[in-house]
Amino acid sequence: MLQPSYTQLMKKLNDEGTSKLTSRYSIVIAAARRARQIIDIVNEQAAITKESDKTGEKIVSPVSLKQAHELSEKLKTKKPISIAVDEIYTGKIIMSEYHVEDDI
Repeated sequence: MLQPSYTQLMKKLNDEGTSKLTSRYSIVIAAARRARQIIDIVNEQAAITKESDKTGEKIVSPVSLKQAHELSEKLKTKKPISIAVDEIYTGKIIMSEYHVEDDI
């Protein structure tokens, strides 16, 4: 089971945030998007490293290299969705709901 739970996440985000989250769906989408970003960052860095080994050229941003290394270390013990939920819970990822105004 994923910890913290969605109800714990909603409670914490609503207590700390300026906007109220009314939907678990918002948390699910935010966590899924961040998990996809984590996977993409690590895979992109691995591809760059593999390509640079073949050509001998290394054009790598130190910031993205550090971020990819930290994420790949976390991926050894946790799944991407768990990392994303932890980041949302700790406030590294800021969420707000987007409301569409009905103009009828």
